Amino acid sequence: MVGSRTMKTLGALVVAMTVGSGALILMETAPIRPPVTRLSAVSTPTDEFSEAISSTDELIKVAKWRNLVIHTTAEGLDPYRDCHFVIEPTNGGDGTCIRPTALWNRQANGSHVSAPGHDWNLDSIGICLVGDFSTAAPTQRQLQALVGLVRSLQQTCGITAERVYLARDIDPRTGSPGAAFPATSFNASLLRPRAF
Repeated sequence: MVGSRTMKTLGALVVAMTVGSGALILMETAPIRPPVTRLSAVSTPTDEFSEAISSTDELIKVAKWRNLVIHTTAEGLDPYRDCHFVIEPTNGGDGTCIRPTALWNRQANGSHVSAPGHDWNLDSIGICLVGDFSTAAPTQRQLQALVGLVRSLQQTCGITAERVYLARDIDPRTGSPGAAFPATSFNASLLRPRAF
């Protein structure tokens, strides 16, 4: 027969394990993705960009979207079939129009990146600028629309600046978004958390 001292020890062990398990459940964080640094303190999205992002049939799958990839139509993509957002010139190039595609509306995977080692289409939002920027840069309005959309998506989905890519960063064969695309100034415009 088991002694009372052994029973007390086993009872105490069961109570400690139960309390410890409860404490771990209360402290649990998402195991798939590290905690998101809130970028909302850095900048507030404008209504124009928020509306383009939030007009979906499905809830935005914030945990799904980990990267942003910038493309151009010169890359040979069908932007409305392959990407999540299209930035088009309007009024003869004087304005821009940001259009979410059916992929964004359904929160579905795109088909905008083909690179070995990682299926970028599973967790990347594709943004396509209409135009060829191999010899001429996008207009100021196109860049403003792109920066505004990217910053709003960064805030909405918690995507850090380190996870915003030009297509050529992932697949150098594309050269997209073109040699004349102002990569340095675009990168400088991305949201970064402030040091506290």
